[in-house]
Amino acid sequence: MSSAAPNAKAAPLNPLQQWRYLNEPQTMGMWIRQNYGDFVPVHFQGREYLAVVTPEGARQVFSADPYGYEVFWKESFAGLMGDESVWILTGERHRRERLLFSPAVHANYFRAYGRMIQEITRKHIGYWQQGVTFRALDTTLAISLDIIMRLVFGVKGDIPMERGRKVLSESTEAIHPLIVFFPALQKNWFPLWRKYDKARSIMYQWTDDLMEERRASPGRSDDVLSVLMNACDENGNPVSSDYIHTELNSILSAGHETTATAMAWALYELSLHPEILAKLRVELENLESGLDPEKLLVAPYLGAVINETIRLHPILAECARIPMQPMEILGRKIEAGQSLVVSIVNIHHDPLLYPEPNTFRPERFLERKYNVFEFLPFGGGHRRCMGAGLAEYSLRIALAEMAMNWDFESAGRDRDVRRNIAMGPKHGVRLRVQPHGKVKSGP
Repeated sequence: MSSAAPNAKAAPLNPLQQWRYLNEPQTMGMWIRQNYGDFVPVHFQGREYLAVVTPEGARQVFSADPYGYEVFWKESFAGLMGDESVWILTGERHRRERLLFSPAVHANYFRAYGRMIQEITRKHIGYWQQGVTFRALDTTLAISLDIIMRLVFGVKGDIPMERGRKVLSESTEAIHPLIVFFPALQKNWFPLWRKYDKARSIMYQWTDDLMEERRASPGRSDDVLSVLMNACDENGNPVSSDYIHTELNSILSAGHETTATAMAWALYELSLHPEILAKLRVELENLESGLDPEKLLVAPYLGAVINETIRLHPILAECARIPMQPMEILGRKIEAGQSLVVSIVNIHHDPLLYPEPNTFRPERFLERKYNVFEFLPFGGGHRRCMGAGLAEYSLRIALAEMAMNWDFESAGRDRDVRRNIAMGPKHGVRLRVQPHGKVKSGP
């Protein structure tokens, strides 16, 4: 794969193309690459971004000194998440924040909740009705949200769970692309911002109520909220409620729709490829101890189906860095302050890496191993998503339950569009289902 010349021609986008770049980055990203090369300046909203669309470019960006980068789109994310969010911090403070969270998202922690994830999945797919058209994304959002409420917020009981579903759903659904990509609209006069600000305030109050209940009935708990409530700042003082609000909002925004979207896309592709669903079932049926979560974690074809889903339908279209010092990428001198946008969409659809890139073929992930610069669904470098392990674990368990209990029929074509910060199916993946066999229960 060759890179463009150092003085690559810029790609100014007209207003319609700018909207399409915002709303359909997969389509526009491929168009830009075809017309302007592998490493090209893109003008958007009066700014210039250098689009990095090859694995070698990604390697050079992500392998550079992490302390040498400023946060991309900082003004917008600070408004959405708060100035103390892990999304905003840099340098040593960012490193400390990730270390604080690492125990709660480590595999040794969440793997103890495999059976709980199965129970949550079985509950929600139990609402499906034979032959009735529904949006798969509605189900997968409910599953993902319940997992977050249990593992992150520590919520238990039907009434608290129902209240939490309403509060957290309204908070995430209020994040509109316009208030993400146009931070000047993050003002009270703009209706979409007022809606988000109100939903966020309600979520913070709900979190305060949870903390009051936790303090009134102290006991051992390993959820993320408890980790934060017991955390101290660099001076040894307990962290503030505002700090906890900010971090939980960041986790919710990063982890709720992303996992749910990948799950919905997997169902979509299986509905279009019954032969792949049949092959997946053969693997699952041959597992010892039924759908034991530990066995699912290492099932190769299940992993390949998930990887191919998030390759073909990446949840993050891009991730970016802003160097604070001059550097060189792909032979081009990069000035301090110049935005570098690594296009996950373009790398995942590179025909030299992935022959027939628009074809859903899980076998490609069994035939070769892709490195972290060729396959990067959770971003890369020092800001790679901390919840990637939990996301994959949840996806494996939930998808296995669905595949072994239902047959899927697509009720309409769907396509990738920007939902908020992340990507998702425009129509929510419309399906019809039929019951399938009986699943072997684990111990």
